[in-house]
Amino acid sequence: MKPTPVPTATPEPEKVWVVDVPAQEEQGHWEEDGYWKSDPAYQCNQCGTIYTSIEGIHEHLSDWDGECASYTEISGELYWVSTGRFWVVDVPAQEEKGHWGYK
Repeated sequence: MKPTPVPTATPEPEKVWVVDVPAQEEQGHWEEDGYWKSDPAYQCNQCGTIYTSIEGIHEHLSDWDGECASYTEISGELYWVSTGRFWVVDVPAQEEKGHWGYK
């Protein structure tokens, strides 16, 4: 008597992820956050000299024997006050792209 042939199973091919386009990190840069500010200054109304302190303008007015008699408060030189930094995204992150294939 002959043995009955047993069908042989063909193994399923293994599925794998094939990367078509790799993931890319976000690209960007840091920028400084803050604002412009100025401290008051004092300008003589007669000769135009500018002082950064109230004491300075008072001394100036007392030294001029009445030629310079008044002043105006003005904005001093502007300067930057930093309050921190923030991230600006130039190119957003990209997930990898691909497809399922067989090994």
